Amino acid sequence: MEEDVTRKPHFIVPAAAALAVALALLAGWYFLASGAPGAHPGTEVVSPVPLSGTTSAAALADTSGAPPEGYVQYVNSKYRFSFYHSPEGKITEYDEGGGAETIVLENFQKVRGLQVFIVPYAGDTISDQRFHDDVPSGVRKNIEMTTIGAKQIPAVTFQSEDALLGPTREIWFIYEEHLYEITTFQGVKDWLTPIIQSWRFTD
Repeated sequence: MEEDVTRKPHFIVPAAAALAVALALLAGWYFLASGAPGAHPGTEVVSPVPLSGTTSAAALADTSGAPPEGYVQYVNSKYRFSFYHSPEGKITEYDEGGGAETIVLENFQKVRGLQVFIVPYAGDTISDQRFHDDVPSGVRKNIEMTTIGAKQIPAVTFQSEDALLGPTREIWFIYEEHLYEITTFQGVKDWLTPIIQSWRFTD
């Protein structure tokens, strides 16, 4: 059953990269949740030991290669999935209530970040109402179909706009009665692609 829970950003990164670097160096990163009324405190997740060894839709769907050397694995036991990310990344989990959760990955050194919002969802397709609930700007351009993980779960990727984050890149898909919304910043394809390619559901 779909819950009436909408997405909220849990990290703030200025649109301009130079400003983001300056703020990161001077004052660190700021989480929107820390000062937002009613926000849930996040739980930081420590990933295991590092693994040895264009953001086009086709590139995202390619799962044939191994994660880059040194990447570490994040495992989410609640929703039974995992992915690899660079060792500088910090992951925080937020319980949004109603069966929803947000996972935030931030890389302070490279000034990168992504957010995975997961919410119970009863439909087989993503409705316009759901889209507008979670993306108030209504911007949805350069839409492409892709797949996620070895199971090749159908997904849609598109560019959007966020009043807080600026230009964003979105990847949305439905799996086992949950809607997954992956949000990151435009222009981070070299950082994002290995993460998405390594995504696996463990059931």
